[in-house]
Amino acid sequence: MTLPADAREALPLDKRERLLAVARLADGSWVAATPRALVLPGRRVDWSTVAHAEWSDERSELRVDQLRTVDSAPETHRLVLDEPGRLPEVVRDRVTSSIVASRHSPVEGKAGVRVVARRVPGEDELLWQVVVDRGLDPDDARVQAVSDTAVSELRRELGA
Repeated sequence: MTLPADAREALPLDKRERLLAVARLADGSWVAATPRALVLPGRRVDWSTVAHAEWSDERSELRVDQLRTVDSAPETHRLVLDEPGRLPEVVRDRVTSSIVASRHSPVEGKAGVRVVARRVPGEDELLWQVVVDRGLDPDDARVQAVSDTAVSELRRELGA
């Protein structure tokens, strides 16, 4: 499937950005996957910010969950695709390939923190992310101590 010229102009794509997959949404707009991001109408979602992506054949829906930042709640994009093409497969591959290592460390019962080391296209350094499970306060001293220890241990294991 190719992206029509008018749709390319409507998406926030870099001039020479290579398209890996495109799909038309049920509302007639388009979405594209590039080596660096999932490009939606009016916004870009860098692969390194995607916590989870899931395709539903039943609903023809691609759900993309972005990691939350310190000051915001996680954001979920629900994309109902008219013609999915290869987009669901490419999204899964891009998200999976960005993850170098992931480890969950408990803080209280099963609730804890997940430390994720990710590749960012075009950069040499790994991106380190700490995702705090629901119900835990990221500012709690125990959460911070477990996070710091988990990051240090994973960095040491990866030689990073």
